[in-house]
Formats: sequence, structure tokens, C-alpha cells
Amino acid sequence: MEPGHCVLMRGTSGFVVFGASIVAAACLASAGCSGGSEPGPLTSATASPTTTATTAPPISTDAGPAPTSSTTPDGAPPPAPDAGPDNGSHGTGGPSGFREVTGAAGLKFQIDAPVSPSPSKAFGVLVLLHGSTASNYGTFVTMMKDVAARYDLIRVSVLAPNGQGWNEGGNPAQAQAADKLHQLVQQDLFAKYNVDKTRVLFSGQSSGGGFLATHFVPMHAKDYRGGVFLQCGAAPPASTFTPDAATKQGFRMHFEITTGDPIWPQYYQQAVTAYTAAGMNLTKDGTKPGGHCAFDQQQVIEGHIRFVLALP
Repeated sequence: MEPGHCVLMRGTSGFVVFGASIVAAACLASAGCSGGSEPGPLTSATASPTTTATTAPPISTDAGPAPTSSTTPDGAPPPAPDAGPDNGSHGTGGPSGFREVTGAAGLKFQIDAPVSPSPSKAFGVLVLLHGSTASNYGTFVTMMKDVAARYDLIRVSVLAPNGQGWNEGGNPAQAQAADKLHQLVQQDLFAKYNVDKTRVLFSGQSSGGGFLATHFVPMHAKDYRGGVFLQCGAAPPASTFTPDAATKQGFRMHFEITTGDPIWPQYYQQAVTAYTAAGMNLTKDGTKPGGHCAFDQQQVIEGHIRFVLALP
């Protein structure tokens, strides 16, 4: 028997059957439910000891006062300040606006790229991975509009290879999915857009978060600068993870789960413990009340993006 799942605020996900008992949470009074199920969080991952972990303190999201503008005596605008090193990927020029396409690795994705004011303008990128039964795949791009506009991000929502869930199929399938996702970012985003390679963000909901934590981060965090938001889904690495100093410094992590989540709490804590032991720079929040994914995912990103991007 497969239990249903709830659409909660801006997040959706499935529930799972552990042995003979069904684990479920009550839907919000105003939320609709649809059928679906989610595989166990640790399909192939090796659990770490559940010891108490310490994390880096969150950095304030207060950006401080806005800079003031001035002009030169002749009325012309002052010269632009030194922008520092050029971190753009300088792609060939991808189309702006919303579209849905199949990428070089065969993954289907939705993208909304803002119009660039100049060829030198580089944008960050926010790659979003849905929960089980492809929940939120078709709504993530719209859902993240405000945070993308505020931080100059290209929004990308990627469909799992099986069209259903990211943490499915065991280790070989998920390792292959991690490589395909990496290929999508490199060939469909970096190669076609001017992406700021120091601002590459991944956010996974439920099974998407579990997959990021067990497979993608251990395999490919070394290839990116930016970080990841693990939202109502996280588990320890499925393979040995020994990040180098550059990865520890340049790829940050935020973990988020509600107090009443019926699926992931044990694996969430194991993931925090494992990544803390690996020396990763991370924050976590498990204080919000509610059931599975019962929080605003864009708000989670907005609340922690400055930490993940190492902004003052």
C-alpha cells in the first residue's frame, strides 16, 4: 500500500512505508493531497554514527547600507570600481526567457534566463531538484522568481532521469545521475551562458536533497564554487568523501528540516554529522514546526544564501 503525499506551502513530497508501518504526516487544512510514494532515504548510502555535530554559525543576511553614487565634476559618472577577477564562463549565448529543453546528457530541464544588459554581465545559477513523483519540477522556476531577481540567478529545474525521483535506483543509477547533472551544468549552462562560476547553487527537495547529499556533493562539490541547500531531505555520503581545502572553503552547505518530519530526521542528523566530520562549512535549521517539507523553500534560500555564497 502506498500512502499519499501532501502539497505543503511551496514544497511537496511523498511519504514512505518502513516495514509494515506507514509513516505519514497530516496535511495542512488548506493543502491538497495527491497519490505517490517515496523510496527510503538511504537506498544505498552508508550511515554514519549519530553523534552531535557542531556547525559554523550563520552569517547575518543584513547587507548593510546601500552604496551611494556620485559624479565627477564635469557631470559624467565616475569610473566603475575594479570588478576583480573575471569568473564568467562566457558561453556562446543562450536564449533568455523561459523554455523547456532536453540537455546534452539527456536530462529534461526548465530554464528561465534573464535578459543580459551586456555581454560582460555574468549571472549566478540556481539548479533545483524536485522531490519524489517529480513534485515541484514544473513549479520551481516560477517559485524562485524573487530570490533569482535579487541575486541575479538563472533558474533551472531539472527532471530526474527516471522522471520520478532523484534518490532511486541504487548506487550505480544515482552515480550516473550525478554525472549527468554535472554534464548539464557544464555543457548546457556554462557553455551557453555567461555564468559566474563562483555563484553556482543547488537546492534539492526531499528525494532531490537526499540525492545531492549522498551522491552529487561527494562526487562533484570539488567542481563548483557556491553551495547547496538540502531541504527536507539529506543523508550521509554514499562513498568516501575527503574534500580538499578549496572545496571546504568554496562550497558551503545549508541543511533544513521541520520538527515534525516523519521521513528524514535520522538521516538528516547522520548527514550533518558526516559532513561536519569531513570539515565542510555548513549551517542547519531544524526548528520550524510542521510536517514534511512544510516550509517556504524560497524563503529558506533567501535566509541562507549570503552564508552559502560567503557574502558579508
